[in-house]
Amino acid sequence: MVKHFASQASRTPQSWSRRAGPLALAIALLAAPDLVAQERIEGDLAVQRFDPAPGPRNFITTRSARTDGDMAWTAGAFVHYGYRPFEIRRCPAGGCDGAAAAVQQDFRVVENLVTGDLMGSFTPLPRLQLGGRLPVTWARGHGTEATEDGGLQAVGLGDMLLEAKGRLSGDASSPIATALALYGTVPFGTLTAKDSYIGDGSPSVGVRAIVDGVAGPWAWGVNVGGAWRKAATIGDTRLGPEMRYGAAVAYSVSPVVRVIGDVFGSTNFSGSSAAHGAELDGALQYTPLGVPMAITAGLGTGVMRGIGYPHVRAFVGVTFSNEVRDRDGDGIPDALDECPNDPEDFDGFEDRDGCPDRDNDGDGIPDEADRCPNEPEDLDGFEDEDGCPDPDNDGDGIPDDLDACPNEPETVNGYRDDDGCPDTSDRDKDGIPDELDQCPDEPEDTDGFEDEDGCPDPDNDGDGIPDIQDECVDEPETFNGFEDEDGCPDEVPTR
Repeated sequence: MVKHFASQASRTPQSWSRRAGPLALAIALLAAPDLVAQERIEGDLAVQRFDPAPGPRNFITTRSARTDGDMAWTAGAFVHYGYRPFEIRRCPAGGCDGAAAAVQQDFRVVENLVTGDLMGSFTPLPRLQLGGRLPVTWARGHGTEATEDGGLQAVGLGDMLLEAKGRLSGDASSPIATALALYGTVPFGTLTAKDSYIGDGSPSVGVRAIVDGVAGPWAWGVNVGGAWRKAATIGDTRLGPEMRYGAAVAYSVSPVVRVIGDVFGSTNFSGSSAAHGAELDGALQYTPLGVPMAITAGLGTGVMRGIGYPHVRAFVGVTFSNEVRDRDGDGIPDALDECPNDPEDFDGFEDRDGCPDRDNDGDGIPDEADRCPNEPEDLDGFEDEDGCPDPDNDGDGIPDDLDACPNEPETVNGYRDDDGCPDTSDRDKDGIPDELDQCPDEPEDTDGFEDEDGCPDPDNDGDGIPDIQDECVDEPETFNGFEDEDGCPDEVPTR
């Protein structure tokens, strides 16, 4: 609030405004002879401080550093109302303190301020966003006349904003990102409604450093910068170049609802309280699934009551975007992402579905501990903890599903080499290892006679009669001319 403002501040808005009559001014002068007769008013200034951020991924007025997208664009509108954003406290010549406070008067230079902003942005490169905003403002109040009958009513274009924001570091999925924005205004306000506090008297330029961060459902942002604009003086307050700042925090209650808290302010480091101000705003933002639109509505109030920071702020806005939305920042558009809130892990396994695959092969061993994340462990009791299938546990070249001894390697020696079991060589397959078999190529006949030597014994008793014809295989025939063919020993009978 501007203090020590004179009663004779005979400045009224021109163009699309309603002028207070000279009679009202004369009455005011006669009614307050003890007030300072004259105060200086120089320059035009914009009372509107609410600066909704053009483009996606921002907060309310605080900018985000996220400019991801290629050839993306947004278009939208904000309507906001400020109650008593600009007031003057008129005091006797001695000041507003002590007994003089009883006769001080507060005049609402601008009591009601309604602005509709047409906004848009374009992202020609992933790291560069161009934005703009064109306001149309209706202002009503007492003006600077010493009367409460109303001296200001004006409608006109506000100052057009042009902004270029470049991302310096980070991307859509980075926990922290930074950017730098340059901006300027075109003074349409003074052209369409001069002296109505709708626009500055000249172009302005500014710079804004931006840092933001994301952590799960939380997001935050901080803006710090400065603006140069032509100085304007009202009473004892001089407005001109100033520092501007903002900070915001947001929490995603669900994929479609976000709660935002945003504070912004300005100062020119002068001694006048009217040159310092800050505003606190809160909003809900609704982003329907499958619809490229964000709706934001909220309320706010000036917490430091400088010029342009109202008692009450109300606002609502809608933004349409053709930006490819990617809530989890994994580079897969939400429309194609089966898990839009969980980023893809990009490990070469089903990376197009947008879902993280903690265990690609589904073997129960997490990929980070799995030496073969895309091949399931065969879980056969052999090295099952490494996550790799072991098709030939014993490494003998015989697959486990054909190996009778999967954990014991075959001894490849020409003997039963296809069963996968270790064994010794037995070429004649008589059960006697070759190293013990005196006849390794002739199978033992296993008839109870010298079976351990591995040699067949076709005539155990050596009587020349093959065992297969010998009725007494272990007793030699006595060749005496009597039944010599039966292979049994016998005697010639006597007569």
